Amino acid sequence: MDEYLLITFDSTTDAMVSETKVNEAGIKARLVPLLPEIDAGCGLALRVKRDEDERLMEILRGKDLPFKDCYILIYRKNERHPEVKAYDLP
Repeated sequence: MDEYLLITFDSTTDAMVSETKVNEAGIKARLVPLLPEIDAGCGLALRVKRDEDERLMEILRGKDLPFKDCYILIYRKNERHPEVKAYDLP
């Protein structure tokens, strides 16, 4: 099972700047299209491994990078679509 955080943004610019800052800090992150289950923001989201949640928040808040919501994506073996849950960041 793999778990990821999905951070949504109000604008594409916010998403792109956040991806750059998070990657510069050494956290592997990438922009992905929002899943159909999530109707929010600009249509792009930042995907990061779940075990990076505390470091991710330090970067987003420390650099005053605006984000909208956070979700957990749970990918189970042999399942095509992830389970999506809302998540309150630490």
